[in-house]
Amino acid sequence: MILAASAVGKVGYAGIHEFWCWYNIVVMPRFFKQSIYAVFYLAVAGLIGYGIYSLLIQPAPTCFDNRQNQGEEGVDCGGPCASCELQKLKPIQAGVEIFGIGDSTNAVLNFSNPNITYGAQSFTYTLNFYGAAREKIFSLTKTSFIYPAEAKKVVIEPNLKIDFSKIVGTPEIIISAPTYKSAEEYSEPKTQFRQVKTEISGSIATITGILANRESFKISRAGIGAVTAQKATGKLAGASKTVLFDIRPFEERAFKIIIPLNAIVRLNELETAVFAEVSK
Repeated sequence: MILAASAVGKVGYAGIHEFWCWYNIVVMPRFFKQSIYAVFYLAVAGLIGYGIYSLLIQPAPTCFDNRQNQGEEGVDCGGPCASCELQKLKPIQAGVEIFGIGDSTNAVLNFSNPNITYGAQSFTYTLNFYGAAREKIFSLTKTSFIYPAEAKKVVIEPNLKIDFSKIVGTPEIIISAPTYKSAEEYSEPKTQFRQVKTEISGSIATITGILANRESFKISRAGIGAVTAQKATGKLAGASKTVLFDIRPFEERAFKIIIPLNAIVRLNELETAVFAEVSK
């Protein structure tokens, strides 16, 4: 009985062994081939689908999509986009003083640029005046520029056609659309004031002097502004400006500015400051 049972066991073992051999030789390779083909076809289908999505559905990368997706140094900056340093720039600062003469208003604007390595080749400023009910009664929009680290740029807007007595509060200044340039590309030309002199005749001040170009290139335009103030109070008494064009290298050019004053004062009661707004 033991021998019979052992023979049956050997036959059964042989059958199982032959089955696994057949499975490993025939079935398993077929299964692996089918799996490999399936993975290959899925990969190809995935690539085709991604290509269709990228070309037809996914929007093209831009410098305003809040993604670092086209060789940028940071998110939406560097590489094909604007410099990342531009994103860290501080805004141009501004202030204004106003005073009346007759039936008009004069405004003296002060701009400063806290950025050492960048200047604004162009920017727009809007000056809004308001009345007693906070309604806008006058508005002025112009463009200007400011150099890197320029601490005090003075712009004079004289003889504005608005009654000073109707203005309530300090006018609003809005700065927009700055176009920045690096200090290497955009630096302030060197100039110098000489022989500045103030004369008073009644309620008129006359400011004369010389503006010297200290550069080896031509200065295409130089706006010269003059502001007078009462020494005792610091209150502005008058302001006006003139413009010089095409100042040759190392040339010295005379200027003259006539300033109506809002009061009759003696020369020793008045102090004068002159400012240049120079562009290449």
